[in-house]
Amino acid sequence: MKSLVIYIHGKGGNANEANHYKLLFPNGDVIGFDYKSETPWDAKKEFSSYFDSVFAGYDEVCLIANSIGAFFFDFVCVFKLASVFVNLRSLILLYCVYEMAL
Repeated sequence: MKSLVIYIHGKGGNANEANHYKLLFPNGDVIGFDYKSETPWDAKKEFSSYFDSVFAGYDEVCLIANSIGAFFFDFVCVFKLASVFVNLRSLILLYCVYEMAL
């Protein structure tokens, strides 16, 4: 089974943060998604085309998303679940806790 781990950073983060997860997933391809969107509507376009291209060829995808990256993915999921994710044997979502300044 071919596995993919995608890390989606939070605001101010970058795709290189995915390197922290490579030791946790030694049998999978670990990549970071370095999105540029700042609104959910922009994320819908950017995330959709990105996931259309990277999911192909994988049986299992683990998504690790942080902060606003998790929010954007949630927003995009509403539109993408039926089309892209249905072909995967499993999709595992791991969301980091949203950070709040008090």
